[in-house]
Amino acid sequence: MWIRRLPCRNIVVRMDTLPFAADPHLAPFVPAAVRELEVFGARVTLALLPSRKRRQDRPGDDRPAFRASPVGRILREEALWSRDGLVVTPNRYPFAAQQRILWPEQARREPDAAMWRAASVWAAAANGTALVNTVGAAASIARAHAHLVPERLPFLDALREKPVPAGLIEVPSGAELAVKDVPFCLLGVRGEAAAIAESLVRLADVRLTAACNVVVSGGAAWLYPRRRETPAPHFPYALGAAEVWGRWCYVDEEPFAAATAGMLEQALVAAGALVL
Repeated sequence: MWIRRLPCRNIVVRMDTLPFAADPHLAPFVPAAVRELEVFGARVTLALLPSRKRRQDRPGDDRPAFRASPVGRILREEALWSRDGLVVTPNRYPFAAQQRILWPEQARREPDAAMWRAASVWAAAANGTALVNTVGAAASIARAHAHLVPERLPFLDALREKPVPAGLIEVPSGAELAVKDVPFCLLGVRGEAAAIAESLVRLADVRLTAACNVVVSGGAAWLYPRRRETPAPHFPYALGAAEVWGRWCYVDEEPFAAATAGMLEQALVAAGALVL
């Protein structure tokens, strides 16, 4: 057994217990069809997943403003792992293989530093990805949660970068900011897990959009602040961290078959903040 001690706020993440191995309790990822396109010059995957239509309280005009949270029942009945105020459960409607969900035991709307550290440590150790949606950016449940996927996609790494504007925020030691050269705000922070976690907390403090998606992968976290949740007609669903990561999830065959690279580019521009 070994323990990695992270310097911020005296949190200890026990690497030997975080669930990385394949687990038969996790729902299989079986898309009905798959396509590939190039978006802003980088490859993305389109997956047809009609089962995700069954998710309760999917974002949309008919979703109620308030609903009793199902999280208490999920944590009681479905927990695969728990420690230090965090719980891992399966994802009933996955958009990737061996997909898990990381939750805080205590109700909060966005991850705190400890949860960001755990998600970042998991992504690095599993050579995978952690994805976070907020309400207003494709989350169907209000409580903070991160999707843990033992897979990396090429989309974000393949996008070109441009210089970072001066004076944005002061990042902690061991972290550096990055900006993708795309016509919407896509801000990144690179570093070790603890530095990424502290940077994400600081960025949440200065973010002026209510909603945001975050993708943590390959030693970096990428933030996509939001101004619109569903960028129809370009993409007819709530656009989430999965799409920012490079996997566009469709539940209906017609829009899946009709999608073009130009439509997905317009969707990212329409949904994202235009100014850093």
